[in-house]
Amino acid sequence: MNFPPDTEQRFFFYNGKILPTENFSAKLTEGENIIYEVIRVKSSAPIFLDDHLNRFSHSAKMMNYNINLNEIKQGIHQLLRVNPVDQKNFRLMYYSSAENNGQTLLIYFIPSRYPTADEANSGIYLETLNAERHNPTVKFENKAIRAIANEILSTHRCYEVLLVDHNGFITEGSRSNVFFIAENRLITAPDSKVLGGITRQKVIEICSRMNINIDFRCLHIDELANTTGCFITGTSPGVLPVRQVDHHSYNLIPEILRELSSQYEDLVEQCIHNWKNESSSNSK
Repeated sequence: MNFPPDTEQRFFFYNGKILPTENFSAKLTEGENIIYEVIRVKSSAPIFLDDHLNRFSHSAKMMNYNINLNEIKQGIHQLLRVNPVDQKNFRLMYYSSAENNGQTLLIYFIPSRYPTADEANSGIYLETLNAERHNPTVKFENKAIRAIANEILSTHRCYEVLLVDHNGFITEGSRSNVFFIAENRLITAPDSKVLGGITRQKVIEICSRMNINIDFRCLHIDELANTTGCFITGTSPGVLPVRQVDHHSYNLIPEILRELSSQYEDLVEQCIHNWKNESSSNSK
């Protein structure tokens, strides 16, 4: 199974029903042309849920899928009500099938890894991979890139791999976005070159408020030596500093990065507050 469930969790959501995890079948995750979102839950609140659902809706339109966002949101409410968690990711996925009136909607918790305190404080190690997505703006499974990336992560003991296109430009991580720091400005790929991560968008909004300039272009791999800092963004890592990319090391974590991380965590806490208020109103 490519994306197994977290068997420590008791329930999952499948086509309008809450079912016990022991009823979960590997066949449920093996459809074709799957669109999906991985959403972080903290204190039983889905983080940036509306942003994820908007992107999910965009992916559905690109694939000509007819989805009901209200049904999905209700399903998430139901799942978190019967299966509260402190911190965990769940996978929301949809694909067309010959069964169930031509659709499969599945929401289930997955094994989740978050940065350790040392990784958050000292940074992580990344490697590069010559690969690129053919349609980076739609979030559907790319099993080939995923398999290669997983092999590198496992054998080389790095945290993530950065994708490098055929011209030598760094676009994004296999499951994250990447920012570089140079001369008090950030460099990150333009929207057309990457899957626009929700955390990435939040960082861009924070930079706008803090008057931090962003150069929206892909960094060439030969430019790594000219950068003074780097970080990745994603559902699980949040805003995570990088200490090394291949053979290029960063000696210090720039103060600007620590401030961005702090501002981002404030947004996460606001999400938790808003979800609890919404859940309280729905239960009345």
